[in-house]
Amino acid sequence: MEKTAAASDYREQQAWNAAEAGYKRAVAQLEAGNAIWKDWLIDDNDLKDGTFSVVNGLGGEPQSGNEKLAGVLENGIWYAVAISSATSGVELKHGESGNGNYTPVQGETYSITSIGSCNGIHKVIRKTYTLGDNGGTGGGDSGGEETLKLPGLVQAGGDVKVSDNQNGLFGGDLYGSKFHSDNNNSWIFNNSEYTAYMKGPYDRTLKTYIPDSIFLKNSYSNLVDIPADLVLGSGKNYFWDMSKLNENWFYLDAEKSSGQVIFIDNKTAAKIKTKGIIGPSTGKPVTLIFTDNITIGGNITGNVRMFFANNFTLENLGPAVGLIMIMANGQVTIDAPITDGFLSSYKNITIGNRLFKGQIQVKGDFTTKGTIHYSNAVLNEPGFTVPKGMRENK
Repeated sequence: MEKTAAASDYREQQAWNAAEAGYKRAVAQLEAGNAIWKDWLIDDNDLKDGTFSVVNGLGGEPQSGNEKLAGVLENGIWYAVAISSATSGVELKHGESGNGNYTPVQGETYSITSIGSCNGIHKVIRKTYTLGDNGGTGGGDSGGEETLKLPGLVQAGGDVKVSDNQNGLFGGDLYGSKFHSDNNNSWIFNNSEYTAYMKGPYDRTLKTYIPDSIFLKNSYSNLVDIPADLVLGSGKNYFWDMSKLNENWFYLDAEKSSGQVIFIDNKTAAKIKTKGIIGPSTGKPVTLIFTDNITIGGNITGNVRMFFANNFTLENLGPAVGLIMIMANGQVTIDAPITDGFLSSYKNITIGNRLFKGQIQVKGDFTTKGTIHYSNAVLNEPGFTVPKGMRENK
């Protein structure tokens, strides 16, 4: 049984690798301005019907012919790719003249579907890619991400305000359009120990808006329903409908879900309480995606990425310990200690009288009453990437 399970896991991973190879080949040839597509692409209709005129073998010669999906290279590893322009509707295989000639257009968005197969196990990647967008706007299971490097503790497009009382301290560079000072906190900005840390406006464009595709369920293939006990296995992406969970306590064990996605529909659950959200202790983080406003109270541990379509609040019901990435297209409010974190908001960020260690980027204002210190541990750790296609504005 163990050998059978291991063989199945191997085939599934190889199928994912094949699908990703097909997607990456499509992106590379779009970027290269390739004009000949007929030799390796399939038709969208063939894809839907399960009949392929061309598949691309890995480790062997490409095979061709109108064969049913179930009968194509059952004992081999291959990928099959279809590309069409979501902007103009043109299928790249045919082109305007029907002979496979088509030149990609800068600024157009292309729909890419790649099926990967290994010994009869099939995996599918579906994404959109905008030519010239340096990586595309797609969400999905793999690819479409990039590393982010920021120099300071805080990078803000608006005002930076540290402390309404003399408990607040900071250690690290602050970038902002204005450094707010009132009667209670003016001392911190007049003290020579801290003055050197204030850098003025950030000299590069902050990309804080997460692409809408990240929050679309159909951007992710092969989602399986989350188990009732909320103990997750490895190698699977999950879908979680939170409609019956509002304010209820739960315990989510995602320790084995390194590199995986949990897509969470929380449109009817505005507030949840957890006895623990546990991510992997090593390796790539687990990614939690929330589709609406959410308040979370409770412990978060391990390597965890969290993307929020709207506002997010972390209540002080327990610390966030581990490597934690929090990114939102709405307001971010943190009222719990975070030992190593990265915060990003398209609007404003507020940290209460709590300890925060990490880095912060925010389009609007940043405010804290607590002690904050610089650490680049999150952004330097493998897997803590950000979606490509992030923008300054919607």
